[in-house]
Amino acid sequence: MAEVVDLLSTPHNVQISAVTCDSFCVAWEMTPEDAGRVTHFFIDLSHKAGGERNRFKHRDVPTKLVAKAVPLPMAVRGHWFLSPRTEYCVAVQTAIRRPDGDYQVSGWSQVVEFCTG
Repeated sequence: MAEVVDLLSTPHNVQISAVTCDSFCVAWEMTPEDAGRVTHFFIDLSHKAGGERNRFKHRDVPTKLVAKAVPLPMAVRGHWFLSPRTEYCVAVQTAIRRPDGDYQVSGWSQVVEFCTG
């Protein structure tokens, strides 16, 4: 018989803080039930659309970052992919890693924009 798994709620109220030229902190709200079961965070980071075409410093860097769940706010450091004075968009998704190695995921949060220092 298949196991019934509760769905994860979509992260909301995403906040960006402590922004520098090559790092930022990100936090969001989720239900207390989800906070106790989430094992991983997915961060979708991209250059803000429009204007001059921006490129990551290294083209092979994925824009979706995967991190083991840690207390929020979570620091994102990346001098190898974040550029100074550049506008970015970020969205987050939470996940539970299943025994088969696949992930049960929430919906993506709203997109939040910020600019590096």
